[in-house]
Amino acid sequence: MVKLRWKFIIIAIILLLGFIYSVSTGQSSLSLQELWQTVLGNGTPRQELVLFQFRIPRMILGFLVGGALAIAGMLLQAISRNALADPGILGINAGAGLSMMLFLLLQNSSTGLHTYVQPLYALLGGFIVVALLFMLSYDRNQGIIPIRLIYTGIAVAAAISAFMIVLTFVLDPSQYQMIKVWLAGNIGNSNWSHVYAMLPWLLLIVPLLIRNHLILDVLRLNDPVVISLGVSLNKYRVWFLVCSVLLAAPAVAVSGSIGFVGLVVPHLVRRLFRGHKIMIPACLLIGGGLVVIADALGKMVVANTEIPAGVIVALIGAPYFLYLLIKSE
Repeated sequence: MVKLRWKFIIIAIILLLGFIYSVSTGQSSLSLQELWQTVLGNGTPRQELVLFQFRIPRMILGFLVGGALAIAGMLLQAISRNALADPGILGINAGAGLSMMLFLLLQNSSTGLHTYVQPLYALLGGFIVVALLFMLSYDRNQGIIPIRLIYTGIAVAAAISAFMIVLTFVLDPSQYQMIKVWLAGNIGNSNWSHVYAMLPWLLLIVPLLIRNHLILDVLRLNDPVVISLGVSLNKYRVWFLVCSVLLAAPAVAVSGSIGFVGLVVPHLVRRLFRGHKIMIPACLLIGGGLVVIADALGKMVVANTEIPAGVIVALIGAPYFLYLLIKSE
């Protein structure tokens, strides 16, 4: 118990340092003293505007998005028993992204009241992909076949990504620029409305998952063992697959395509913790912290230029993905 507590304390300290760095850096940098004075209400109007209307909502959104994607990846790896499963690889992100791309083109805007509708459009695309995965990976005798689920997801993701590339050829320059920035996984233009659009999904799903943490533990066992324990295997696979969509699709809606979080973070969490009761909040903390730190790094890598958080996460996650592929052979 003491060792477990210290792990969470270390994670919390790293996360806090990442938060402080994230809110203090940017085109208008804030020293620690200026940051503290602004938090206390003694900053200049410009400092208060930068901190409370831009930096803090951006940081909170990055945390929520990273946590949601990490938990979604953890669920997919549990139900498929495959270390390579995550919302991006299974095509859920691509389906949500295509739906959002069509939404942005039709609305020609991604702000204002439309922000609260974005997760619903993304969910539509995500659930269409899940329906395809279910139909193509389901066997009448065996139910959902995990390995077929992975292969089907990879194929669906590739097809949707190709269609999205074709779709960019019909865009005018302003639309293309907007879509290009969004697809890169950018939270730089976020505000409180994006936070409010994302937060309810985590508040709804995470407590339900913690309540069913024992089922997640059991699902990682062999099918005959799971069935012998009286667990409805296919029922819970479908249920947790739906939960992964309810987390990943809204995250894609408010931040764009940030890949590899759902792949890397669950692996790290499984090395540190045992049991999904602890792994779920750990994925939330570490996944959220990864995106926040990636966003902060994106502001400092190139002078006077912000690299989207999705690009930084990809630079971290792609080598790890190759490592997993080599290890799984």
